[in-house]
Amino acid sequence: MCRNTQIDSSKKTLVRRTSSSLLLTTKSFSSHDPENATPPPMASSFITIVFFIAILCVIEHMCRYIFKDAHYLLENDVSYKILARHVGVDFTCCCVVAYLGIKSAHICKAMWCSPFSLHPSGAQVRMFTYHPEAQQILLLFLAYQIKNLFDTIVWNDGPQYIFHHVAAGMAAFFGMYPGYSHYYAIFFMGISEISTAVLVLLANFDDKLGIDGFSEAFPAVKIGLGIFFVITFIVCRVVIWPIGAYMFLKDAQTVLKLNNPQVNTRRIHLKTTVFCLSGLSILQVVFLIQIYVISKAEIEKMFPLGETSTVGV
Repeated sequence: MCRNTQIDSSKKTLVRRTSSSLLLTTKSFSSHDPENATPPPMASSFITIVFFIAILCVIEHMCRYIFKDAHYLLENDVSYKILARHVGVDFTCCCVVAYLGIKSAHICKAMWCSPFSLHPSGAQVRMFTYHPEAQQILLLFLAYQIKNLFDTIVWNDGPQYIFHHVAAGMAAFFGMYPGYSHYYAIFFMGISEISTAVLVLLANFDDKLGIDGFSEAFPAVKIGLGIFFVITFIVCRVVIWPIGAYMFLKDAQTVLKLNNPQVNTRRIHLKTTVFCLSGLSILQVVFLIQIYVISKAEIEKMFPLGETSTVGV
C-alpha cells in the first residue's frame, strides 16, 4: 500500500497517512503539518467520492422502495422514482453540505458581515489557506455534482442544468486539487445550498420535471415550500452570493498579478474557476427571472384577475 510520510514539526516525529483510506470525518481532512498544510492524497478523495456516490444510490433505491405505492399518484414507475431522486439524493446532499457550511461559517462570516474589512492585502491568505472543513465540503459537493450530472442526463432535465453541474463540479475539484479558495468554498458549495435543499423538494411540484397531480393533491405544501424557497433564495443567492462573487473575483484578480510558485501552479485553474463562477452567477439571474415568472403565474392562479363582480346586479 502506498503511503505519504509527513513530519509533525511540533513533535518532530514521522506521521503517516495512507493514500487509500476513506475520508469520513472532518479530522481526516486535517493536515499533519499546519505550517505547510496539504490536502489528503487524491487516491483517498477518489475512493471516498465513489463511496459516497454508492451510498447515495443505496439511499435512492431505499426511497424508491418506501415511496412506491405510498400514494395513488406514485403508482406509476416514473413518479416514485422522481420523488426518490429529489428526496433521497438531492435533498440529502444539499442538507449535508449546507449543515457543514453553517457549522464552518465562522471561517468566512466576514464575507457578508463586514465585506469592506476584506482588504486586498489579505487576498493571498484567503485564496490559499487550507481549511479541512472546506476540503470536506468540496469533496461531498463534487460527489453530489457527479451523481446529479448523471441523473440530469438520464432524466433529460435540460442543458442549463448540465452546464451547472459541470461548472460547479470543476470548481469544486480545482478547489481540492491543486487547492485554493477554501475561504469562499464554505459559502458557495456549502451554505448557499440551503436554498437548493428547498428547491429540490419544490421540484416535485414542477409541471415538466415533477410529479403529475402533486400540485393539486398538496397545494398547501407547495405554497409553503414556495414561500420558504423565495426567502432562502433571496438571502443566499440574491444578497450574499453577489457579495461573495465580487470579493472572490477581486481576490482572484489580485493574486493573478503575483508571480510566485503558489500562484503560477494554479494560474490556469484560477482562471477556469473565475469563468465557472461568472457563468454560475449568470445562472442565478436566469433562475431569479424564472422564479418571478413562476411566482407571478401561481399568484394569478390563486387570485384570478378580471372576474366580474355580480354584487348589486
